[in-house]
Amino acid sequence: MKPIDPTEVRRRKQIRIALVVLLLLLVARLFVPSASVAKTESLSRLVHDISTHQVKSIEVNDQAQSIIATYLDKKVYVTHYPLGYGAKLIESYGSEVTIKVDPLVGVNYLLSLLQTLIPVLLILGAMAYFLRGGGLLKGQIPGMNANKGAVENIPATRFADVGGVSEVVDELQEVVDYLHDPTRFTAMGATVPKGILLVGPPGTGKTLLAKAVAGEAGVAFFALSGSDFVETFVGMGASRVRGVFKEARKAGKAIVFIDELDAVGRARGGGVSNGATEESDRTLNALLVEMDGFVDSSVIVLGATNRPEVLDSAILRAGRFDRKITVGAPDRKGREQILELLTKDKKLDVDVDLSSLAGRTSSMTGADLAYLVNEAALGAARRDATSISMDDLVSALEVVAIGRARTSMVVSERERRLTAYHEAGHAVASLVLEAADDPVLISIVPRGAAGGVTWMEGEDHNFVSKSRATAQLAVLMAGRAGEMVLVGDDFTSGVASDLREAGKIATAMVTHWAMSELGAHVHLGEGKLSDEERAEVDRLVENALGEARELLATHVELHRAVAEAVLEDDVIDQKRLLSIRDAIVAKGEI
Repeated sequence: MKPIDPTEVRRRKQIRIALVVLLLLLVARLFVPSASVAKTESLSRLVHDISTHQVKSIEVNDQAQSIIATYLDKKVYVTHYPLGYGAKLIESYGSEVTIKVDPLVGVNYLLSLLQTLIPVLLILGAMAYFLRGGGLLKGQIPGMNANKGAVENIPATRFADVGGVSEVVDELQEVVDYLHDPTRFTAMGATVPKGILLVGPPGTGKTLLAKAVAGEAGVAFFALSGSDFVETFVGMGASRVRGVFKEARKAGKAIVFIDELDAVGRARGGGVSNGATEESDRTLNALLVEMDGFVDSSVIVLGATNRPEVLDSAILRAGRFDRKITVGAPDRKGREQILELLTKDKKLDVDVDLSSLAGRTSSMTGADLAYLVNEAALGAARRDATSISMDDLVSALEVVAIGRARTSMVVSERERRLTAYHEAGHAVASLVLEAADDPVLISIVPRGAAGGVTWMEGEDHNFVSKSRATAQLAVLMAGRAGEMVLVGDDFTSGVASDLREAGKIATAMVTHWAMSELGAHVHLGEGKLSDEERAEVDRLVENALGEARELLATHVELHRAVAEAVLEDDVIDQKRLLSIRDAIVAKGEI
């Protein structure tokens, strides 16, 4: 889609603001008397002054029910009177003062009526203009010109600009081949899917992939969100659907991309009937009809959602969105590819190791990595560097994952020491347990809501073994075990986030992975645990705490040495951590 120029958006906004101001000024001009700037006097005082010959002239305005009185000393006063009193005043005092009568006094009722109606009509017209939103009432979408048809750019994005989703690219290449040479498929009696649904968590590159398909095929690209179709006004959503597909057909070969498809394709019915759901159903029906209506058209619809379970079954049947492609978070190799794409136009120091960084960004999406690289570039700019260093990238990773360092926060020495022993507990457990991930960094600098952090070198696992799950629980509970080494049962609330994560793992072990004493247990509840399941979850977490305490008691010297090193330097990396371990081993204390 041809992007809207931000300058044009600002210009339209300024025009609308100016129109509102003009309307308000017009209303004020019509309804506020022009003489309201003069001093106000009472009607009884005015009648007395006229009777005592202090008034030179009066101007009667029956429309505003006001009198402008000019005194002999040139003072001007405004007096308001009851409805209908103007004629009586003129009759009573016409021979004593000069009287000017406003033309509207009892003469032109039609003009008076128009004067009242004009502001109302103008306000209604302004509301209609705003609701159009640049033509949206006509079924247009941003970036379209209703008079010139579809004027959409072919995206500059190509498959080479997309990393970490090579299998998805292979599937979408079929669409590109079809748009390039349809006869190659039709000669064999084959048809490509009319609609392809991209399913995956936010930030995995679904929109980028859709642009890449249109760019590779060299066809018009119509991109919009499902929420663009959601309207309160009856028929507007369906009208927009028809408008989009009409413009796509005019373009011949085209890609229509609907992001957030669940906003318009949500399952119908559900026993609730109101204006919003009925309008949503009409919009969905219009989409279903349009997708059935271009049998011979080279228009391919790409949809994207992270909630496929809420989609209506009709939209997923053959002939509509009949192919579903999962776009998941990239693996380590994919993250390295994405990092290379994101940094290809940036100057990096020779010490930058993107492979190592990719290993430390487990579960991050392409959007997360883009944020990370941009944050690193900002960090390099803040220190007036000419290139991005590995330290910039690591610092950016910490910011993205757990928040910016709160260097101004005052932390007591006791809390620093407790945090150091807490984080050292995590680190020692992850070093010693073979099934656990290796630690790469330990910090007691407060970040976000955390007082410290132990960073693990995450690895991509398709499956979780029982030994790995048990090791993860022990590493998580080793933080509290580390505090207990220092203060016994007077531990702190710093274990809260560890407990939440341990609870998730233990619950999965019980209800989904059958890794508890309940055996091959089938969880039938909807998010709620039975008393038996809850007791088993608690038992797994309690056992993990016991294992962690035993482990730290066995490696007390290593735990103490790591904690003291962190207290000394605030942050220690993997190289320093391993050197501490090797020194303890050399002493024969492990």
